[in-house]
Amino acid sequence: MKGKREDLFPSLAYAAAALAVVLPLGLKLASGQLHPAYVWAWSLFSAFVAFAISYTRDIAPWRRLFFIVSAFAFLVHFKFALFSEMFKAQCFQDTPYCHIALAPSFLNYLYQQYLALMSGDWKVWGPLSLGFVWLFATIIVGRAWCSWTCFYGGLDEFFSRLSPVKGPPAAVRTWAARLRDLPMALLIFFMLISLAYMTPMFCYWLCPFKLGGEFLDEGARRSFQLGLMWLALGFVVLLPLLTARRSFCSFLCPFGAWQSFWGRLNPFRVKFDEAVCTGCGLCEAACPMFAIKKGAEGKPEILDYCNMCASCFSACPGGGIGYYIFGVKAADPRRGWGRLLSPGALFIFSVLTFSAVFASLWAPAALSDLVRMIGG
Repeated sequence: MKGKREDLFPSLAYAAAALAVVLPLGLKLASGQLHPAYVWAWSLFSAFVAFAISYTRDIAPWRRLFFIVSAFAFLVHFKFALFSEMFKAQCFQDTPYCHIALAPSFLNYLYQQYLALMSGDWKVWGPLSLGFVWLFATIIVGRAWCSWTCFYGGLDEFFSRLSPVKGPPAAVRTWAARLRDLPMALLIFFMLISLAYMTPMFCYWLCPFKLGGEFLDEGARRSFQLGLMWLALGFVVLLPLLTARRSFCSFLCPFGAWQSFWGRLNPFRVKFDEAVCTGCGLCEAACPMFAIKKGAEGKPEILDYCNMCASCFSACPGGGIGYYIFGVKAADPRRGWGRLLSPGALFIFSVLTFSAVFASLWAPAALSDLVRMIGG
């Protein structure tokens, strides 16, 4: 781990601040159902990631480690129990509400609130509390939800990193650019069809995690649903292996399209410095989400689908890509304690602590599951 001596203590303070946020909230979520040691372990791991990012100033690899570990912890705690009693969920009996189902079921939610209002059974705090939670998450995380928080995205990223290829050829990137708005079309389609059937149709059709049969019908429709499930799994596993890109997140996820619009509420942006940019295209080649394209005069154009993963930062030979606040370049001290107030440090702290607290719903319990398995 490379870093400068003068960065050591500021980075330790940065990690301590992250621990001070994640640990008490994680213990609160566990609510006595889990030994505190597992919450401590997860919180310390999250704090270590905060330290590593601050000390090395290399965001992408440490973000990737955190992202993938969180995703596999979700898989262990909520899905491996389907195949083995050893992994029976003990901290939370049900999977936390899937954020991906939120977007395509939004019209259903509005309709249910309308019926409650017309029947005189509508309560202010119910819908407003849910709206507040989502708005808070969007302001804190924004589009970065798809590269720091989402358990689907962590698996997508894992398999893309296993790919032996350096990246898709130019022809594939051309077709990917043409299909990049497909998630927005799928979002609109699933909103309408979910409202028509009054069921979360994305969960029935394209969810790659319905291995347990939670959303499977009987008869001919079951075969149709299974076929779509295997198609979605292909986008999570096979295509990332073949292209070294996050295919499910780029082309099938309606929540990614949802956040590409509402994520503008988040004050942080990824931008390039036009004075530094030479139009070399290395950032476009490094983007795992097909979210950068060549714009006017060969300069890169960052699309709304950017999920702020920082993969392009280290790819830029001039170091001309970074986090901005509302698109305005702020002072970004390179050394010492002032670095803790830079746009990048503030953004990473907010998104990392939020994601770590959210993953406290399953990561400490997954550690407990693994310990019980090893101990027999």
